[in-house]
Amino acid sequence: MKQFQLLTNTNLNIMGKKLLFIGISAVAVTASLFALFTRGLNWGVDFRGGTEVRVRFLNDPSVEQVRKDLEALGIGEVDLQRIGKPEDHELLIRIGQGKQTQSEGGLIGSSDVSQKILAALAAQEDRSLAAAGKIDLNQASAGSLETWLARRIEAAKQAGTIPAGTSVEARASAEAVIAARDARGGLFRSLEELQRITTLSPAVQTFLKEGTFIGQTSARSVEYVGPSAGRDILRKAGWAVVGSNVFILLYIWIRFRFIWGIAGVVALFHDVIIAMGALALTQKEFTLPVVAALLTIVGYSIADTVVVLDRIRENVRIHRTRDFELVVNASINQTFSRTILTQFTVMLCTTALYLYGGDRMDALSFTLLVGFAAGAYSSVFVASPILVLHQRWWNERRRRKA
Repeated sequence: MKQFQLLTNTNLNIMGKKLLFIGISAVAVTASLFALFTRGLNWGVDFRGGTEVRVRFLNDPSVEQVRKDLEALGIGEVDLQRIGKPEDHELLIRIGQGKQTQSEGGLIGSSDVSQKILAALAAQEDRSLAAAGKIDLNQASAGSLETWLARRIEAAKQAGTIPAGTSVEARASAEAVIAARDARGGLFRSLEELQRITTLSPAVQTFLKEGTFIGQTSARSVEYVGPSAGRDILRKAGWAVVGSNVFILLYIWIRFRFIWGIAGVVALFHDVIIAMGALALTQKEFTLPVVAALLTIVGYSIADTVVVLDRIRENVRIHRTRDFELVVNASINQTFSRTILTQFTVMLCTTALYLYGGDRMDALSFTLLVGFAAGAYSSVFVASPILVLHQRWWNERRRRKA
């Protein structure tokens, strides 16, 4: 079967414009470093420590009012971000480490902070209903709802409202309510929705109708990281990126030549810096999945670079007397079809992930998009020109010594 190829037999004078390509890379890297130093990375809770709460509102919230309510608590730096679809009315609330910290655990804990956040965001009517002993179905956990139902069921049996021998499962009822809430995106909109839960007994339906209410907010997720853990994660992530580049340098040095390894590592740092600069420019959250994306970029970029370097090595062995720059240019043209086809398939998958992966995958897929594009560029337009410039410098040095 004949292999499909694209742009076969090209004869592009890429090395003739090597200084232009290196200049473009230099500008991109400089702009990325400028963005990193001026804007900085938007560190996620994984690294800076603190609590991250994803809250869904019954109605569209006022971000400024939410910020004022949370800052009034004095529990730490407040960062708000709208996420999801506009009709979901969701906010991602990050509370960084504040003054009320402990030596190791930081804030008291995610549960404590999230409860303070939800209490601060509760409407006055919700607070009054909660003070009257009613339970908020949009904030209740399965455990708290089970305990509440068990007390109601026991009191009803003692009062004779429910026959003593009647079996009413508090746990199963609570789990059915929470499952129904999760199926509705984590938020009930009215008590009438409880009537659609067919597994609830009439007695439980009555208890829920009389003793519960629909609150304005619901916590979709809560994450907490202490300051020491955040620093440890950041240190390990840095070593992972640096260590991978060191071992790649050793690999290319052994397989090819040392200067070829230098060229490959320069291309890797080029890709990582540009990806991180794009994150700083867009202020997308820098989390552990983003670190995984950076390591993925390193692996992809070096794989593409090795293909080009391997073809250069083969052609150098065959054409020993030809000018090195012409050999490199011919090698790039020979691998051009493979580079474009590989880049197309990778970008196709990554673009789909970026468009349809949701807000949780946004930073990761964006990093991959930028990094893969930079990786495809650096394999051809950064690593190879470095080899040519080094060879030109080496030949000139030998000529002067002679």
